[in-house]
Amino acid sequence: MKKVILSAFGLFVFATVSANAQTAQTAAAAQTTTAAQDNKTPVKVEELPEAVKTVLSSDASLKEWTPTTAFLVKEGEGKEYYAIEMQKGQEKGAIKLDKEGNQVK
Repeated sequence: MKKVILSAFGLFVFATVSANAQTAQTAAAAQTTTAAQDNKTPVKVEELPEAVKTVLSSDASLKEWTPTTAFLVKEGEGKEYYAIEMQKGQEKGAIKLDKEGNQVK
């Protein structure tokens, strides 16, 4: 009977420690996501550079899409690009373009 009780107690302690460890990892992931979002600056679609607007209006695959929101994203090493969310009917999509209108991958 002692073995059963000790085994149950050990299982309880193990489950409690595992649950606490998972909570700590989740909190760290949330902080990382917040830090990544700090590099996005909202930009009005009308205020996008002319080269970007030209690509959006003249590219055959993008003509039917309407830009809804845009962000200037700044990454390390001085990389900057525009993340543009677009919509065509019920479909939604996004594209990344640098200030010259070149697609960023």
